[in-house]
Amino acid sequence: MQEVAREAVREYVASADRAELLKRVLDSELPRYADALERLGQ
Repeated sequence: MQEVAREAVREYVASADRAELLKRVLDSELPRYADALERLGQ
């Protein structure tokens, strides 16, 4: 049972790390492509 809990915590931490990384990348790169994305959305 402890191993199941450990694995759940590991997965949660990995997921949170990926989400934070994605947020940082989007925050830094999205403005660069904002015009192109706007044109694609039209």
